[in-house]
Amino acid sequence: MEKHNELKAALGFFGVLKETFELIFSNKKIFSQITLALIVPLSLILQANILVTQLLSSKIFGNNDNMHPTFDIFQYSNLNLSELNSFKGVAFWALIKFSYFFFTLIFSFLCTSTVAFIVSCIYTGKDINVKKAFSIIPKVWKQVLFTLLISLFIVFFYDVVFGSLLVLTLGFLFNGPAIIAAVVALILFFAGSLYITITWHLAIVVSVLEENVYGIKAITKSRFLLKGKIGIAMGMLVISGVCSAVIDAIFQKFALRELLIQNVGIRVGIGVFCFLLESLLILFDLVVQTVVYYVCKSCRSSS
Repeated sequence: MEKHNELKAALGFFGVLKETFELIFSNKKIFSQITLALIVPLSLILQANILVTQLLSSKIFGNNDNMHPTFDIFQYSNLNLSELNSFKGVAFWALIKFSYFFFTLIFSFLCTSTVAFIVSCIYTGKDINVKKAFSIIPKVWKQVLFTLLISLFIVFFYDVVFGSLLVLTLGFLFNGPAIIAAVVALILFFAGSLYITITWHLAIVVSVLEENVYGIKAITKSRFLLKGKIGIAMGMLVISGVCSAVIDAIFQKFALRELLIQNVGIRVGIGVFCFLLESLLILFDLVVQTVVYYVCKSCRSSS
């Protein structure tokens, strides 16, 4: 019997955590190779975005909060800094953000597809190596990217429409009961955002592992699978989000600024440490998404 069919439908939060860590540590070789090939570049893009955003913000918008950054790339470039505080500078900033979005999208797709396929092969008892893991990419790239773009559009629509309504509502509320209602609305907004994020994460895994299920079909399937296990999925996403926020905060406060630590060597070391932690966290996120998929599928099958 395939291993994923042996997963208990009642597997809880800590059971999913344990299963995820066991998968990673019992298959260190293949996951290490995928991490070096795909996840490390993705982590580098994420960390570089923080660095470049802070530098450009200080140059373009005159934000001096980022005092004496460790890695001031502009001192090594031929870029005319006097042009940054202008339309040309803002256009350059927009180009940087677009490039960040594009490469993040591509590497996220590559990482999710390969890791989901690796976990699937482990559960089904198939031999897997890096070459076989990469072989899944040409087979699923269209449906995965389509699902990803549809999901991002839904996220964007939700954030813009409901976020704008929430901001407008908060702007007209001043008395006690109204403020309480606004707080409740804010909580509901973030809960909805969390649910949408969980749904599209699982939809990407569905698009990789299930034939001809992508786009709205994959999102609908992920919503069906999440019934009864939504608490586990939300808990995993919250833990991941908190860890990511802590890593980013440490990177910005201790690695990019001289305010707390002035020794450049120590700050570089902290930056490298945050970079490695970010890579491990991404690997954990990708594996746990697929584990949650199989646990949800097991739950649906048993019922």
